[in-house]
Amino acid sequence: MKEIINSLSNPTVKELVKLRESARRRRERKRFVAEGVDEILAMVEAGREVETIFHNPNLASDSKAMEELMERCRNKELDFQEMGKDAFGKISYRRNPDGVLAVVHSWSLSLSEMRIGPHEKIAPIIILDEVEKPGNLGAILRTAEAMGAQIVLLSDPRVDFFNPNVIRSSRGLMSKIRVASAGKERVLDWVRARGLKLVGTSSKAECLSHRYAYHPQTAFVFGCESQGLGDFWKGNASGWVRLQMPGTASSLNLNVSVGCILNDFLRATQSD
Repeated sequence: MKEIINSLSNPTVKELVKLRESARRRRERKRFVAEGVDEILAMVEAGREVETIFHNPNLASDSKAMEELMERCRNKELDFQEMGKDAFGKISYRRNPDGVLAVVHSWSLSLSEMRIGPHEKIAPIIILDEVEKPGNLGAILRTAEAMGAQIVLLSDPRVDFFNPNVIRSSRGLMSKIRVASAGKERVLDWVRARGLKLVGTSSKAECLSHRYAYHPQTAFVFGCESQGLGDFWKGNASGWVRLQMPGTASSLNLNVSVGCILNDFLRATQSD
């Protein structure tokens, strides 16, 4: 049986803190940390390579869920390491940790590896241009998975996909949806090569989202939180939509906008 890690100066504790805080370290190690029962379970169900699980059973807020996760992970012959309360508090990025954190191998976000099978049903594809907030990205990935979007393309992203806040906000569902990252030109070439209709989103568009005549094979492009879509996309989108907003707010949170427009698309293109 392994010795419980209690010391805050333990090399493993220091390395886990680096993985949590440093995007550079995550890139170098090709690993990241995922914290929480739901998040780690989503990684396991998605077939992602979980390397080590660090746990403190006394911190578990839901002991039954913790036991279920641990049992499922034991069946996969993963490495387990118990940690003392203070040591776990050091590696955790949550205010109220639930006592489980995993090191997971990162995966490729190469656009050249992204495929749409010839017999695969085309669901809406989301392009996020210069997304800059990890919490927003994670929430959007969770929304995209719930709405049945197959692919999310990150165009010149300003955030690390494996940031802990992306994982937390997505509830680990970022591991279940296909994501690729590339520059604007490459993303546009990928969309055009597959004959997808590119629809831009703007509060200044004339057509309301729920009235737009959507093509079943559509890629939606959303601008960054602070500036919206730039000139590059304005010159390349084949259509534009905006949300109906009778209130006084000039804009919505990016995740809310994505969810509303995807819902309009699904209502327009799919029968009950």
